[in-house]
Amino acid sequence: MKYFLDDDSVAYKKSFFKPVLNYDQKIIANYQYQIDIQSKLLQKIKSILPNHLSIHVLFCVASEKKLSLYTDSAIWSSQLRFYHRTILQTVSERNLGYFETVQFKIIPQTNEIEEKKTKNYPSIENIEFIINSAEGQDNEKLKNALNKLGNTLKNKVL
Repeated sequence: MKYFLDDDSVAYKKSFFKPVLNYDQKIIANYQYQIDIQSKLLQKIKSILPNHLSIHVLFCVASEKKLSLYTDSAIWSSQLRFYHRTILQTVSERNLGYFETVQFKIIPQTNEIEEKKTKNYPSIENIEFIINSAEGQDNEKLKNALNKLGNTLKNKVL
């Protein structure tokens, strides 16, 4: 990271990242325009597909002569491949763009895995065994450690 001095001899860090509001508004407007076009194209494509397939078409990206459709599983992707000619023909007839190929890509659904943190504590008999074995120890450190462990487990279980 480089530090620079301004006219008042104050050091500041030169940031290499530009906030989005510092960009020319034409760039952002262009991106928004592209997003709008592709979402309209997606809606048109969904309208020509059967309902059971259209709900699985999630996104659409048009680039040069390739149309990419994103779906949520390989099963729906393989079924959508049967409609690639229909999609290309309809898009061309409705003057929505000229595409030579349709590519189907998969975006797997993300399922948040719930981690159930179950605490496995030893049985009361085993806890009593730990406490009893602590009493028979010659080493004071081991004796104290086993007593602390046994009492801690006993408090947790009861």
